[in-house]
Amino acid sequence: MANKIIVVTGSREGVGKTTLAANIAARYSQIRHQPVVLVDADMLCRGETGQMAGATSSSTVLQILDQLATKQLTLALLRSRIAMNRLGIGTIQLASDPREVERLTSEQWAYFLQTVNQAYDIVIDMEISNPLRLVSIDLADAVIWTLLPNALCVRSTIQQFDLLLNQKVSFERFVMAVNQMGLPNAMTLEAMAQALGRYGRPMETLPFDAGILQLLNSGRPVLLESARAPFLQALMPLLDKITRFRRVSGNGFSPGSAVPGAAPAARGSGTVTMLQSNVVDKMLDEKRKRWNHSKQAIHRQLVDELNIRRIDLDTKGDLAKERQLRTNVESTVNALISKENDLTLNREDRERLVKELVDEALGLGPLEELLEDPSITEIMVNRFDQVYVERRGKIFLSDKRFIDNNHVVQVIRRIIAPLGRRIDESVPMVDARLKDGSRVNAIIPPLAVQGPSITIRRFPDKAFTSEDLIRMSAISKDMIDFLRVCVQTKKNIVISGGTGTGKTTILNLLSGFIPNDDRIVTVEDTAELRLQQEHVVRLEARPPNIEGLGQVTIRDLVKNSLRMRPDRIVVGECRGGEALDMLQAMNTGHDGSLTTIHANSSRDCFTRLETLCLMAGMDLPVWALREQIRSAVHIVVQLSRLQDGSRRVTSITEIIGRDEEAIRTQDLFQFVQDSVDDKGHVHGHHEACGNLPKFLPELKSKGLLLDQKIFEAKPQ
Repeated sequence: MANKIIVVTGSREGVGKTTLAANIAARYSQIRHQPVVLVDADMLCRGETGQMAGATSSSTVLQILDQLATKQLTLALLRSRIAMNRLGIGTIQLASDPREVERLTSEQWAYFLQTVNQAYDIVIDMEISNPLRLVSIDLADAVIWTLLPNALCVRSTIQQFDLLLNQKVSFERFVMAVNQMGLPNAMTLEAMAQALGRYGRPMETLPFDAGILQLLNSGRPVLLESARAPFLQALMPLLDKITRFRRVSGNGFSPGSAVPGAAPAARGSGTVTMLQSNVVDKMLDEKRKRWNHSKQAIHRQLVDELNIRRIDLDTKGDLAKERQLRTNVESTVNALISKENDLTLNREDRERLVKELVDEALGLGPLEELLEDPSITEIMVNRFDQVYVERRGKIFLSDKRFIDNNHVVQVIRRIIAPLGRRIDESVPMVDARLKDGSRVNAIIPPLAVQGPSITIRRFPDKAFTSEDLIRMSAISKDMIDFLRVCVQTKKNIVISGGTGTGKTTILNLLSGFIPNDDRIVTVEDTAELRLQQEHVVRLEARPPNIEGLGQVTIRDLVKNSLRMRPDRIVVGECRGGEALDMLQAMNTGHDGSLTTIHANSSRDCFTRLETLCLMAGMDLPVWALREQIRSAVHIVVQLSRLQDGSRRVTSITEIIGRDEEAIRTQDLFQFVQDSVDDKGHVHGHHEACGNLPKFLPELKSKGLLLDQKIFEAKPQ
């Protein structure tokens, strides 16, 4: 069967075309027993199609076109640019930056589709407003027109079909897919057909599936893998119709003619196709088992071979030695694969197997590819066969798997070995750091009930700048200008927020405002800060050794930092008794210090500080602690992660005093949420609260000018 181009578009935004495109790509890959390229034709390059399909974005369309302009196209070249997930889906965006999309011409787009289509089936998630839509429809074997059963979508369909008709588009290849059918007050198919008039045609219906809604709300890929899922059951007749399309030379496509060798179409609910799909699921499961079995066998032989040849895997960070070692191990793996008579692999599978085995011998196995992906900010191994990743604040299930629990433990030991630490039943938890600075936490049974677990917090190669955060709407320019002045005038600042809200990012940003001639001492549990100044001393806490001795806590380091003549003390995070020492340092001539704390609001921040101070073992009355906090802390920057995964500075608060009951504060800036769109994106803005900082006169005396207008509340 010739490879096909399938365009999934719709009457308007929010009709579920991306969910439909992702599931069509996954099921079509299974039916066809070959990978499918899912093209995200979003002009804004947000990467949502890849997220919803659980597929790592590959090279962009423009990047592949640039490469094809300088190299002759080969299947190997194309495959090397398109990364496939475990369901056989590879996702490609138009470009990495929306501004680049403008240089993609219709001719280039057509050339790209025709070239890639020689090797792959293509499913295009096509925006309504995309000027490339007409070219895509002209080249498509099938166009799936998605709409909802309501008058608004029907009216929009008529308007757009009128435009397409004027552009000489034939509707023979169009398939109507009515999404969320069966909801209360939905239009009937008869009413929709009557309203569509001459554009009315047989419609495939897709029910509202709560499973998809649960996946969307949890931020996971929207791919339904259970054959019993209502959405998938209704999807099969639609796929049947597509698979029967046949390209007819010089005359477009004939939807009525069946493909030679294809199973007869099922009537009614598509039961025959569902049975075929179940068989495919079993075949894929068997293939995975055979793959893992072969990989384990070759891996054992590889370990034995390396031991026999006494190859030293420790290159001590020498890049030249690392490259040579990898070359030697690759040669060994290829030789071992060649000896496996029962193992038949095509070139792509062989390259993949070699890479996986070398990664397991020299690196971190399945985690290697994830660590190479700059869009991933968190990697979470729940158990050997369940690895989640976080991208742009959303969590997705990846297609990576470990062989078994022992494999996970081996990777953990490989991470911690250079640090002189161990993990076993007597020491079942460990914190560590990778070469690139990523923070690692690992925990094994008996504490981890499901099996060994790894959590890796990654950090961008380049720290975010003020411009980056403003562009991401994480903070406003007025707020940045104010915080810059606060740092320059040595105000003590506490950055507060929940887990994963971006506290370290903001701490890095603010520390960049410290003058170069100040002596800075940083204290961290795991070194994450990236200060650009030269006069910096970095201190890192140390866990106990194997005998339980030698521990150096953050509190020990904070106390020691006071003897190092610091101008500024920056504590990565206060999570214990060191909070009291930090407050005392702020009160004893070390103004301009910075730290972070876990709290969900600025008010909770003060309660949290009081609790942490009590953990220092000092029997201080509450009023004394509050007085310490009032006199030490000047500004609290509060961060939150919103429901769409975006991270925002939600308030900047100044401490102005204390009464008998609580610390008195005033908000200077706040984030106001305006709305949530149909894709779940939060829209809002930062605004001033109308309060002037109490230390504003101090700025004038120090020659620092700050426009008071930035504190004026905008009229509603």
